[in-house]
Amino acid sequence: MFLWPWVLLLLFLVPICVWFYRHSLKISAKAVLLYPQVSSWLPDLAKKQWQKHLAPSLYCGALVLSLVALARPTLPFSTVDPQAGIMLALDVSRSMRTDDILPNRFEAARTAIRSFVEALPAGTRIGLVTFGGYALLAVPLTDDHDHVLREVERLSMIRGTAIGDGLLESLSALPDLETREATGEDPQGLATIILLSDGRNRDGIDPLIALGEVKSQKVTVHTIGVGSNSANSFDGRSGFDEATLRRIADETSGEYIFVDSAEQLRDVYRNLSNTVVWSWKRDEVSALGALMAGGLLIISLLTSEFRRKLI
Repeated sequence: MFLWPWVLLLLFLVPICVWFYRHSLKISAKAVLLYPQVSSWLPDLAKKQWQKHLAPSLYCGALVLSLVALARPTLPFSTVDPQAGIMLALDVSRSMRTDDILPNRFEAARTAIRSFVEALPAGTRIGLVTFGGYALLAVPLTDDHDHVLREVERLSMIRGTAIGDGLLESLSALPDLETREATGEDPQGLATIILLSDGRNRDGIDPLIALGEVKSQKVTVHTIGVGSNSANSFDGRSGFDEATLRRIADETSGEYIFVDSAEQLRDVYRNLSNTVVWSWKRDEVSALGALMAGGLLIISLLTSEFRRKLI
């Protein structure tokens, strides 16, 4: 894309310049130099005819790039938006002590979150909410990633599971919809919640009621189900509520992921760190075009001078 596309109309001058160049080659010489041994090196000159056109060709390329640069081209770049915010909502119910994921679900989740935070580019704003029987804002949105890592180390488990409360607490820590819309960016791309749970909602507000509030604020929610997604016939405990987690993700344009190993959990957070932070924006690259045009022009002049001295 170009900011001044009308400048590209000047490219029609390039074929005209080429025509004048080719026409100049057909003009007969006004004088003739007799050289008796010319026949000995004429074959070599014929083989090197392409060298005669090298400098003009480079000059023509420099002209084209100059016109393209004048048209102010733009290219898409991946960038980190300093206005974006990510809230990590972590289930800290006592069922997270289960060791079906080694060393246990809780430690595997903490390790994965550490890797996630460490992989984020500097300047990314991130926060942390924990929920068991109630939800707690452990870290408000901040770009101090070391502070988040320190708080992750201090986490402890509590009774109960309040997924809905965890969603609402995370939502309240993010910029509201009006603030995000005022930036001129896609408001949903500026607010993300990554929620991990291994259980079913037993306390607080119904997750589907909380989902309605999240949707009204245009926040993306990625959900991660850990452990078993079916009833555990051995000890009678039920697994996590896969249907609810999947619905939360689907209705907020997020992704639902089931994991049953520490390695898979780390991979999930690593992949999310590469998708929820970066966004594509267009930026002008006229300077790059001008630099390339200048480089070709210099090479063209040097080539012409070098060939003149050889002749």
